[in-house]
Amino acid sequence: MSRVQTAFEVVRDHIGRPGLFLMIALILWCGWIVIASLLSQYPFDVRSPYLVSTVGLFVGGVVGSFLRTRWLRGGGISFLVVLLGVTAVSLPIYANASAAVGGLFVALAGLATHDVRTKWQETPPNSSGTTNAKYRARWQAIVVALTLLIGVHLALGSQAAIVLTFPVLVTAVLAVWEQTGLSKRSLIIACVLLVVVAACVVVFLGSRNTWPGWLADSGSLSGARHTLWSDALSLWATQPLIGAGPGAFTPSSELASEVPSLASVHSLPLQVGSELGLVGIVLLGALLVGGLLFAARGSRPVALIATAAWTALAVHSTIDHLEDFPVVALMGGVILGWSGFRTRTSRAFRVL
Repeated sequence: MSRVQTAFEVVRDHIGRPGLFLMIALILWCGWIVIASLLSQYPFDVRSPYLVSTVGLFVGGVVGSFLRTRWLRGGGISFLVVLLGVTAVSLPIYANASAAVGGLFVALAGLATHDVRTKWQETPPNSSGTTNAKYRARWQAIVVALTLLIGVHLALGSQAAIVLTFPVLVTAVLAVWEQTGLSKRSLIIACVLLVVVAACVVVFLGSRNTWPGWLADSGSLSGARHTLWSDALSLWATQPLIGAGPGAFTPSSELASEVPSLASVHSLPLQVGSELGLVGIVLLGALLVGGLLFAARGSRPVALIATAAWTALAVHSTIDHLEDFPVVALMGGVILGWSGFRTRTSRAFRVL
């Protein structure tokens, strides 16, 4: 019993109460996916995007923690390997998904730059390791620049990603330059409100009888999304509480079943609502809040960059099917792991 208690205390020290909250939300989320499958007419599939992306998010968190630990020690090889590996996986996939990865790369470049600057400021100017520290800092600067360039290049592949990556980039620059950020409470409330507003707009647009002409003319959101979102709302209305079951949307929608590229709702909240019901929406909201709380465990600049990236990813997910691409969840986890896991050299403040 003492060993279990000791292990629990070690985990709690590294992830804190926000991390425990996020872990519980992840477990409940996976549990409900299994239960919803058993309650529906559709067989349980372990390859469900809901489950695979959840695993990707968890693995990404572990990877992010490892990368930051190595980064703070002056390393960059593992960082570069992950960067190039994720890039190789992202290039051939759906353009909006690879663009979302690009936005997360931009945030990661900001987080890495902040840590390099902080460590450099804390290094005594006349210490014996100053020369070596300069070489390591230059090497890390090259890696950061490459990360930023790849991130911007990928983000340019999607209009939505461009719009969402720009504020993340500005936030990262301000956070690194000023070495400060908003209060944690204000930050989390603002981020939650942004995602809620985005989700409400999607529900409003999907419930309209006609698609706004200005959206169709802009080319940013096609009329196909109106059909998909309307179909998702109609399916959700049949089982408001528990949903129709994972995988139920595609066969229920004429457009989704006929066009392979439109086989999902292209909106995570509506996909979850139609297939997992209100219970799924509540658990999805818990994952959103848990991610924000965990991202905000670091210093204020780190919290500002990480929560901005997590919020941008959540907003982007309201208008696209990013959950179908585990690499996006993996990178989202890397951002959370980098900012939320407690390291010996990171300065953190309490969130709860």
